[in-house]
Amino acid sequence: MPAILVYSRAGENLIEGQRKKLIVGNTRVLAEKIAEKIQCPLYSLEPAYPYPESYQAMVELAKKEKAANEFPFYQEISAAFFKERVLFIGFPNWWGTYPMILASFLKDHRLEGKIIFPFCTHEGSGFGNSIEDFKKTCPDAVVYPGIAVRGSRVEKADIAIQNWLNQHFIKKDEGIDRYGKETNCWKR
Repeated sequence: MPAILVYSRAGENLIEGQRKKLIVGNTRVLAEKIAEKIQCPLYSLEPAYPYPESYQAMVELAKKEKAANEFPFYQEISAAFFKERVLFIGFPNWWGTYPMILASFLKDHRLEGKIIFPFCTHEGSGFGNSIEDFKKTCPDAVVYPGIAVRGSRVEKADIAIQNWLNQHFIKKDEGIDRYGKETNCWKR
């Protein structure tokens, strides 16, 4: 069975140019939609120390972490996540790639032999450089095409998510994905 790991930030966010307070972060909403469609467990990547609630303070901190190549500490992830071969990994696009908290996790867990399906939320920049960064950081994993959804439109992304899943999954009993690799994921 696949598993999902997501880093998402609630609190004050920028949505269509306006600051809005989110109870649930956009990337978490996207992750929950994917988990529901493929019926798999969802794990959260959480910082060891809470990030700022303020959008501007978070932007500055993310910029500082990236510029200084800082790898923030995160809370332990369940060992069950690492037992799965097919991993969906979700994140917001910050400064043109995944956040440094995810960079820290990937640095610690190279994910050798795993199949990774990235997904992200953004407000206009798509994946940025994150797919290339995944391939550099996880050279022994297979990184498949992902889905990038504008955060402000995540609630309306069901058709896009289903189309993406339909493109990349096959029936479990067939055992081969559309790229010729053995897999334990399936089409719903």
